[in-house]
Amino acid sequence: MTTLDTAPSTGADTFARFAMITCAVVSPLVVALTLVIDPIKATAEGEPLVKDFAAHLDSFSTSSYLSLLSAVTLIPAIFAISKVGRAGKPVLGLVGMILAFILVIPFTPDSSSTIYAALKSGLDTQATAKLLDTMENGLPTSVFGFTFFPGLLGIVLLGVAALLGKSAPAWSAILLLVAPFLIPVAWLAGLSNLVAAVAWLVMTAAMGSVALALPKPTS
Repeated sequence: MTTLDTAPSTGADTFARFAMITCAVVSPLVVALTLVIDPIKATAEGEPLVKDFAAHLDSFSTSSYLSLLSAVTLIPAIFAISKVGRAGKPVLGLVGMILAFILVIPFTPDSSSTIYAALKSGLDTQATAKLLDTMENGLPTSVFGFTFFPGLLGIVLLGVAALLGKSAPAWSAILLLVAPFLIPVAWLAGLSNLVAAVAWLVMTAAMGSVALALPKPTS
């Protein structure tokens, strides 16, 4: 296994390592938790999604705060797995890191917030569904709605870099390169929130275990 560069430790170094590992677990785990507790079928689309949303409008507050927590912790989480990946294969790890950070950039408006705002403003479900469709397919920036996939590819490349460079245990690196392929399955197949949550639990195990390969500060 490749040894990551280390430096004399300080309390801040130890805290930073612990915080990055924690974020690598918390960010995907919160997504899984949100999917489990959310009564809205997140994998639905169009008017069925809007109708389900309207029937459970009060649940949006909880899920939105959880989504914010996941988004904030995702930044240090990507830094954590990127450091491990780049220690194994620097160039491949850098490419993976750049692509992975696409996940934290809001290229398009948030669909859930749009639905919530439209329904709270008094639009009916049909009008809201049309608004959602325009937002997702009719804006000049709508094409960037697919940037989620390059972001997942970045995670895959970080797993490959950690595996080839032996900068993380082989099983955790393999898990990191496999997990991103599982996440879109539930959405593409219209499966339940529970199935989607399982994919994010796999991602939690993958990101957390790779982040554990971060070096312990030396005294």
